[in-house]
Amino acid sequence: MPGVGIVDGPNEWLCTRCGEALTPSLDDLRSWADAVSDTPGVGRYAALLPVSEPDNLRSNEKALLPVESPRLAEALGVASVRLLPQTWNDTGTFKDNEGVLLAAKCLEWGVSSVCMHSSGNTARSYQYYMDRLGITCTAFVPEASAYKCPTRLMGKSRVVPVPGNMADAADAAIAYSKEHGALRLTPSQWKIEGKAPLGLAIAERCADATIVAVTIASGYGPLGIERGIRRARAAGLPAVGEHTYHLFQASDAGLLGAALRDGRNEIDLGDMVPPEKAFEPTLQSTNPNRTLPLVRQLVAETGARIDSADPSRVEAEAPLLIDACAELDIPVDYETEKSAFICWGGLRQAAGSGHLAPSDRIVMVVSGSTPHSRLP
Repeated sequence: MPGVGIVDGPNEWLCTRCGEALTPSLDDLRSWADAVSDTPGVGRYAALLPVSEPDNLRSNEKALLPVESPRLAEALGVASVRLLPQTWNDTGTFKDNEGVLLAAKCLEWGVSSVCMHSSGNTARSYQYYMDRLGITCTAFVPEASAYKCPTRLMGKSRVVPVPGNMADAADAAIAYSKEHGALRLTPSQWKIEGKAPLGLAIAERCADATIVAVTIASGYGPLGIERGIRRARAAGLPAVGEHTYHLFQASDAGLLGAALRDGRNEIDLGDMVPPEKAFEPTLQSTNPNRTLPLVRQLVAETGARIDSADPSRVEAEAPLLIDACAELDIPVDYETEKSAFICWGGLRQAAGSGHLAPSDRIVMVVSGSTPHSRLP
């Protein structure tokens, strides 16, 4: 039966018998007071995550506390907008939820050295949390997005810029793994599991939400958020009722959305090479073919939308989001990364196109990179 078996190491969270994703065995918790711990951040939800030591999941608790913005709700003509300020994470990105969880699991498995490739944000998150637990992490990133990782050396963990694109960074990680024996992390299911804390936070604090809005590349974000919401329900906890997702991509990074709209079952690897001057390099996906069928299922089950945001619209709408976030003490920086601004620009497009209703209650995930002065 699905979910029966042991975890097949840190690269996939799959049953060794049937190959399906594992489902944790959960107690009937009934109330959030029984479900949460005193460990800050992701560790708050340790009872609902596959970890043995909650303290290893410590992260910035402010990042999982939704903040209401009447100003943005008025701009969209909806009942409410709550921002999930992921830029308050220690490395300033929602990848910290994934980084802290995978580091904790690698420690449990006795892994001492890992390597990986990324377009930037994941690299700096893994570097930070792996190093915190004494695990050496070597991350390879394309030169064009290496500015996302200003801390090139952290303890024994380092970020290595690679000439070329994501495929070149992947090749460098493969070669490093073979030469040095470091475990190369390609954790598709764990990347989804690593976003579950966002869904748990939304389930606990925004149970009346009707729309979750987030910028995507491969779709791991909404897949993980939905996993967290459903896990809360499975534990008997009050959670989000009927809801959908509004998912946004930059127009030059819309591979996943285009494949879904065209009914394709696979994306040509050659199409995944980003443009020389990408609007937002961090949003260039590692491999959306892994998530394509899962996102297609999410769209079918929740009625989700995936839309491209035009860069000119994103730029025009940015000042309002900057001002609203400044009022709420949420760090954002348009020049450092545009992910949150792509989401906001997409929501403004959706409002103008009649895709939002006055009764909608939106939770918008504010991700991206914060100014380099705040990086660990």
